[in-house]
Amino acid sequence: MAPPDDERGDPIRSIMTPIIRTIPPNTPIRDLIELASDEGCGDIPVTAPDGTFLGVITPLDVIGSIMPTVGIFGSGSARCITCHLKREGATAREVMSRGHITIHEDDSINNAMQLMERNRHDDLIVVNAENKVVGRIEICRIIRHLRLVGEL
Repeated sequence: MAPPDDERGDPIRSIMTPIIRTIPPNTPIRDLIELASDEGCGDIPVTAPDGTFLGVITPLDVIGSIMPTVGIFGSGSARCITCHLKREGATAREVMSRGHITIHEDDSINNAMQLMERNRHDDLIVVNAENKVVGRIEICRIIRHLRLVGEL
């Protein structure tokens, strides 16, 4: 049992990575592909105009939108990528994952670890009291924090 001053009781906001970029649900897939290739392979939160969390675009969502035979939700044969990118109706709303796990910014690091373990997810979207996206917490960041404070 960890002592009462356990660093795992600290709030998530103390170690989360702030999220600066979110996208609206009407973002075209061609823009998602640019974002994913320019900014790395992290998840991109999808939010309503007021910042409320709606879902997340994962790298697999992006690839699956281009090549539907990829991934566990493969839905058919590969499409012409150029045709797909020019398609005006293809948006983030159509390909986002809606079930991404969120955690409140005041929740503890310990609760985040339990949620990640229970759901077999290595990252969580952090939201505030209004369900607006404020950050992201990854298991590697938690591990680094626990190592630095001497708990690992």
